[in-house]
Amino acid sequence: MSRPEPLLPAYDFSFAPEPVCLLRGAVEVGLGNDRFSGTADLLLKFLPRPRVVVHASVQGTPHSRLPFFFDTPDDPSLSFNGQSIEGFRGRWKANADTLDLDWHPQCEPVVLCDMQSKTSVAAILHLFNFPDFRGGQHQATAAPAGCALLVLESEDWRVSFQSLPNNAVPQVWERITAEGGCFLTHVAKLERKDGKPFSGGEACEQRSLLANFLSFTKGGRCSTVCEVGLDAAGEKTWEAFGSPPISSPPYSWFNPSKASQAELLFPLFAKRWQQSDEWRDCLRSAIYWYVQANTSGDSPGIDAALILAQSALERLAYHHLVVDKKMISPEGLDRLKASDRLRRLFSSLNLPVGIGAATPEIQKVASSLKWVDAPHAMTDIRNELVHPVSKKQVADCFFDAWKLSLWYLELSVLALCGYDDTYTSRLTAKYVTESEKVPWGKNA
Repeated sequence: MSRPEPLLPAYDFSFAPEPVCLLRGAVEVGLGNDRFSGTADLLLKFLPRPRVVVHASVQGTPHSRLPFFFDTPDDPSLSFNGQSIEGFRGRWKANADTLDLDWHPQCEPVVLCDMQSKTSVAAILHLFNFPDFRGGQHQATAAPAGCALLVLESEDWRVSFQSLPNNAVPQVWERITAEGGCFLTHVAKLERKDGKPFSGGEACEQRSLLANFLSFTKGGRCSTVCEVGLDAAGEKTWEAFGSPPISSPPYSWFNPSKASQAELLFPLFAKRWQQSDEWRDCLRSAIYWYVQANTSGDSPGIDAALILAQSALERLAYHHLVVDKKMISPEGLDRLKASDRLRRLFSSLNLPVGIGAATPEIQKVASSLKWVDAPHAMTDIRNELVHPVSKKQVADCFFDAWKLSLWYLELSVLALCGYDDTYTSRLTAKYVTESEKVPWGKNA
């Protein structure tokens, strides 16, 4: 059976970290009643950090008027291809009657059309700095030659992520490791499973779901960028221009050599996400804190990350125990100690609460500090950071408590989604490619 052709990116990102031109068009710069026309490039710049910038060149601005142009109290404005882009002026340079300037959009992605009115049968998505995965369920039958394949399917949608062809991702990651920055690693195709057209607005909703799922999978901020809608003839119907987030998480629950883990979790995650607005807000909040807490120790530090992780756990506890299962009233949960809230959450999800050898510093002092279990130890250490009144000497336990909090956070999200397969335990795994059954699994 012949293999399909690899997906091709909609833009040429091979020149990164040099700026990449995404679109070229007409521009109009305004200040008060004055209008100056010219041309502009919509650029994805990578240094010093990724961002979308409009680089404009306009005529009709005599050099003698430029001080007035930029010192006036009126804010400048810019429209690109007839679409106003809210933002602010960056660097500029004048030469004779020509003005070159950088315009920084106020928010991303930059969209130059009414997304709700545009339809497509597929969309091309771009993913930067995503782990070099292997072991997807469809690899043997549907992957293009030389590409790793990850297929995420929900009830109505399918997203197929392909690595760059010719086994190029390991070389790309060598550059990421050596140079830092952002480089394209995967291209994806979004489509409805029934093949029907979908609006640009629906694609944006799927992008938000994917961003949260990919961030939880990677363990750091992650989202597709520069999405392009395609009609049945392969012509562009809409474009959404955005810059890739940068993150370098030390660990996550996901084993890159077992891409099937993500494929199994995604439909469960999507079902929870779409179950209600409250569930969507809960997962979004928990993952937002999770990716900030999963730090390498620079910023935020381990102590701050510990506080963030436990905030996420308490958010999950409230939604699961009060809103979803109605096991306790809001007032009843509020009256409980923090350790009791987490203990109830973990008990409901069948997570172990004992203090074990995987957290040796906590285990060493648990008896003398009268910590009865892991929730007690975690919250007591957190309280010492926030309200250091008892003067307990727990600084040596910060790292253990941080690992433990993130371990519980990852397992709680997996359990709340109904996931029942393998994961990488940050408490016990010696390598990121080690996996074990989740604690509540049938054969755990």
